[in-house]
Amino acid sequence: MLGKRPALSLVALGSLALGIGAVTAIFSVVDGVLISPYPYAHPDRIWAPQVQDAQNPNRVLPACPYADLRLIAQLPGVSMAMATDPLMALLTGGRPPENFRAIAVTANAFQFLGVPTVIGRPILPTDIRPGGEAEPVIVLSFRAWQHLFNASPEALGQTVVLDDVPRTVIGVMPPRFGWWTNDGGWVPLATSLRADATVFPILRLRPGVSRQAAEEQYRALENQLARQFPARFPKNGFRASLINYMDITVASGEMRSSLQLLFGAVAFLLLIACANVANLQMTGATARAREIALRMAVGAGRPRVLAQLLTENIVLSLTGGILGVLLALGITRGVVYLMPEFYVPNEARISVNGPVLLFSLAVSILTGILFGLAPALQCARLDLVEALKDSARGSNSSAAGSRTRNLLVVAAVALSVILLAGASLTIRGFENLQHVDPGFQ
Repeated sequence: MLGKRPALSLVALGSLALGIGAVTAIFSVVDGVLISPYPYAHPDRIWAPQVQDAQNPNRVLPACPYADLRLIAQLPGVSMAMATDPLMALLTGGRPPENFRAIAVTANAFQFLGVPTVIGRPILPTDIRPGGEAEPVIVLSFRAWQHLFNASPEALGQTVVLDDVPRTVIGVMPPRFGWWTNDGGWVPLATSLRADATVFPILRLRPGVSRQAAEEQYRALENQLARQFPARFPKNGFRASLINYMDITVASGEMRSSLQLLFGAVAFLLLIACANVANLQMTGATARAREIALRMAVGAGRPRVLAQLLTENIVLSLTGGILGVLLALGITRGVVYLMPEFYVPNEARISVNGPVLLFSLAVSILTGILFGLAPALQCARLDLVEALKDSARGSNSSAAGSRTRNLLVVAAVALSVILLAGASLTIRGFENLQHVDPGFQ
């Protein structure tokens, strides 16, 4: 039936491919940056303790002395705590010297994060000697493994010299694992550090313990430490709190707002496409009034006719969805190329993956129902006698659907005006930002 109206079908497919493709592409960015930016086990259950200056909320102290880590881990509501100490080392050893990020983590870090290695093993408590010194071992990032050893499995057991200390490679992490670095590695954090050495702690709560209860325990601990070590805390008072790890990602601020605005814009684009295709389908339904009347005259019930027309529309929408996914592949690459790296978590991978394809499938089906319902209802309510008269062929159906078609045109134009106004304001704002005087050359 769609092949009998090739011009109308091609125009409808083009509109749907553009709308579904744009929505799919932006959803792939939202999924990769906001919904599942981290590969870690239950990242929404990771909490970061921090101290905030009461007088200056912008002054936040996310790090704490290493001696406090054990006290935080011993809080009743905490099931596990780990710490990170980001270090920069000089990579040498028979190769041109280069800077190398060697992230020191506590021995339980990989158990805490819950991501297995690609080859080898992670850092374990046995990598800490009885005296508290760390064994000279390293777990490489996937990119460092490719850079230093050409992704060879024989990298295990090889030596990497960092700051003149030979370290044995014991494992390699998968591509998405990017804890504080994408192209460096992780070394065990010695327990024999000075008590005042600062580290960045995170923790997980025990089952059944709420954030409020754990925060009260943490606040009581910090108040006790403030009385013992007043010089470490803001003079004007402070507020101790637990921040969910998903809320401290680099994408939780301006990037979140930008993506929400962009997703709203492409949703408007899809609605405009639906209105246009619905109008086209209603025009086609007018021409098919006699055909539908004949179907009903030989025994097809209204539900059967409605199902037939909706099936055609959903097939059209699914075909548009397939074309839209192909279009989304290109749009997604363009968006990734244009996005600033510092707005995206290290671990985020933006791609048209399984969840994005399921989203595209759902959008395609709902779109087919949305734009196909009005034309289908129009055809199902035909007056058989009038529709079968040669002199009235299509006229009755056209009159009955004219008001709906006019409303669809008004809706499409209204959405277009809103979308264009928003785009114009965004471009004007961007243009103004380009001419802001920073106060220096």
